[in-house]
Amino acid sequence: MTEHHILTVNGVRLAYRAAGPEEGDPLVLLPALGERADDRALVRDALARERRVYALDLRGHGRSARTAEYSLELMRDDVLGFLDALGLDRADLVGHAAGAVVAHLVAQAAPHRVVRLVLEDIPTPLPRGPVEPVTPVRPDGDLDFDWDAVLAVGRQLDRPDPAWLEGLGRITAPTLVVAGGPAGHDPQDGVAELVRRIPHARITTIPVDHPAHAAAPEAFVREVAAFLDDVPDGLPDGPPDSVPDSELARRWLAAEGVTRTGEDEWTDGRSEDGRLTSNEVAHAFAEAAVRDDSLDVEGRLRLGFGLVDLLDAYWVTSQIGSVVQGSEDPRAARVLWDGYRSRLEAPEVSEAVTYSLWVDWFEDRDTAETAFAEVLGKDVGRLRPGAPEPLLRRATRVLECSGPVPWQAKAPVYRSAALVPALHHALFQAVLRGYHDVYGDLDPGQALGLLGGLELPPDTEHLAALRRVLTDGHSHHYASPQAWDAALER
Repeated sequence: MTEHHILTVNGVRLAYRAAGPEEGDPLVLLPALGERADDRALVRDALARERRVYALDLRGHGRSARTAEYSLELMRDDVLGFLDALGLDRADLVGHAAGAVVAHLVAQAAPHRVVRLVLEDIPTPLPRGPVEPVTPVRPDGDLDFDWDAVLAVGRQLDRPDPAWLEGLGRITAPTLVVAGGPAGHDPQDGVAELVRRIPHARITTIPVDHPAHAAAPEAFVREVAAFLDDVPDGLPDGPPDSVPDSELARRWLAAEGVTRTGEDEWTDGRSEDGRLTSNEVAHAFAEAAVRDDSLDVEGRLRLGFGLVDLLDAYWVTSQIGSVVQGSEDPRAARVLWDGYRSRLEAPEVSEAVTYSLWVDWFEDRDTAETAFAEVLGKDVGRLRPGAPEPLLRRATRVLECSGPVPWQAKAPVYRSAALVPALHHALFQAVLRGYHDVYGDLDPGQALGLLGGLELPPDTEHLAALRRVLTDGHSHHYASPQAWDAALER
């Protein structure tokens, strides 16, 4: 029996059909551009004998909503939101043509969520030759899809983002590429390059015209079913180290009935309008998560940091701190500082992490020196020109919020940072904020000497005033606020 459903994901109405036993392994079918989920009914029903199959109408197709914008990246995000809304931690993905591109973009963005990947008649992520692509002509009559979606996605397929090709190496799911061989639609050299780029991929050829599932449905289902049956599941049950903290947190929230429905929108199925902001989720669930008795202290802290990754809410970091300060388990401090360091090195830093480091740890005289040593001080010997980019990102972020740290603890790190031109602006900000922070601490003479060795534009805002107050021996704005005002006027 096939069930018809509609749900809203990222503000977009998505329609899907579900078939197969509810306890079966989840499999999501992603159709091609201009196709509906119903167009794959034969494949859906054959694969649903032992699996729970979800055949999705992509945005702009079938019963799903027509939208103002279309792109393969938006469709990728729709699929991830679809998995969240159904509470599916992980699933097999089977994509056809443009749907196969959506599938491998999902597997790139969230490798831990894709168990096995099947890509049928896939357009390769390579430009389609030097000839300018021809705009397709709209068919006559009513369409089951939005023609704007065909045009927008078609342009992407003609000139694919180079990041798609580079990202294939991030896919961890065993992958089956179903090609049509010389009789197929897609260039064989491009298909071979795609298979070469995906770490655990293999190809099978069904020598028929495009598409394989329609021209030879029995052969297609036989190949796909054998692949899904033979390849073992990737991640074991439980929270292994290979599962990202954010995924542990997403699973925990899903068990509590909380799923993401938008960028800053969640639902718990109980609230008056069904919607929660990330901050509301943090205040409602963070304490319970970090005090979950079913987990050891390491598991609770990883869960907490996963919530930080998902919600970027300061309230979560404060709950993490309360767990560490109340624990005698030596693992607690290790996991805490590993968590801060890894997030401070990420390309995009969480505001909750830097704010927490500043107000929870650096402004507390009992914890400032230890915290500073853990997140940067112990790496002082590695601060040199040519240092790894992640370390420089961490150093920049720590320096910029290190104003309250006692001078004697941070001065050696400041001196090493002064030898790294890439850290000069962050070091200037460290001295400036140390002067203005309510709990700031600096030695005016030594700080002035550091500033003298920095390569900064002469018109750097507040540089001249900062030099004047330090030259006059002032160490703190709040000890003599008139000194700063006078320095600005000179």
